[in-house]
Amino acid sequence: MNKNNKYGYKVCYREVGKTKLKIHLICNTFSGAIWSIQYYETHLQDDRKSGKLIPSPKWYVVPIKTFFEYKWLWRDCPF
Repeated sequence: MNKNNKYGYKVCYREVGKTKLKIHLICNTFSGAIWSIQYYETHLQDDRKSGKLIPSPKWYVVPIKTFFEYKWLWRDCPF
């Protein structure tokens, strides 16, 4: 995986028995994404939309590949 991606990384998870990845967090750096996953593996997380507890998720780091995807993901940024 390219650790020098200029658009950032998506921290995604997959629930047990499901095939679709859900985006949980967007990070600017690879090390930030890895740190987030290490934290999420030791602390239970809630789903961002439903607020329900995520039962035993599998975490992934996925690079953001295009400028269009980058702009689309940050459209709802609350800052």
